Amino acid sequence: MTTAIRQGCTALSVRRGGSGDITYLLLHGLGATGEVWQGLTDLIDRHNAGRWLVPDLRGHGRSAWGAPYTYESLADDLLPLIKDSGRVVVVGHSMGGVIALVLGGSQGNIEQVIGVGIKTRWRDEELARMQDLAERPVRWLATREEAVERYLKVSGLVGLVKADSLCAQSGVATGDDDRYRLSTDPGIYAIGEPLVATLVSAARCQVLLAAGEHDAMAGVEDLKAIDPAATILSGLGHNAQVEDPAALWSLLSENK
Repeated sequence: MTTAIRQGCTALSVRRGGSGDITYLLLHGLGATGEVWQGLTDLIDRHNAGRWLVPDLRGHGRSAWGAPYTYESLADDLLPLIKDSGRVVVVGHSMGGVIALVLGGSQGNIEQVIGVGIKTRWRDEELARMQDLAERPVRWLATREEAVERYLKVSGLVGLVKADSLCAQSGVATGDDDRYRLSTDPGIYAIGEPLVATLVSAARCQVLLAAGEHDAMAGVEDLKAIDPAATILSGLGHNAQVEDPAALWSLLSENK
């Protein structure tokens, strides 16, 4: 089921399902949409493990665009979802993992945060490129096929999902003149460098960091410098939750 909530001037699109006394809040990464969690929500349902909430974060997918884009503001958008949800486990990928850590430092009903593929080391040139991307105008494309191809490339999903899948199609929006664009607001790229070590230290719940063995963005050694117990997801890359949802489910179920 997909619903919309409104927090201030920001409307979020949220998919939800499952049942039980644990709520899993699943947060996608920069430039993606909540559809990247389809494999994991299927496993939560299969194991009757609890309820799940999958938002498209502000500026992404079906949710509204609207600055400011900060980790704190994106976390604040999610508070109405979980304030009355009882026991909560937050699982975040990449940027979503940082937002999960922000929530873990502020909400008492969050029992655990699992951050997958969080980039912890940023070079000046990477931050400059992010700022440049944030300042570019929306790029319009003539066909949906071109837009989907670009979305899959930008989100690192090439070869992981089919172009006609809901996951791929969710990354594209249609304009009034039958042109196509990515569903992500370019302004989100100004979100900046997260202070991951500080957020981990400030968390009021159990924190588990993980990354794919072949994740070129989130090196396991960098994560282990922050959390010596960081987990290596064998054989996987940056989008581990798409590549092998079962591996991520094992991580969740083994660390309850």
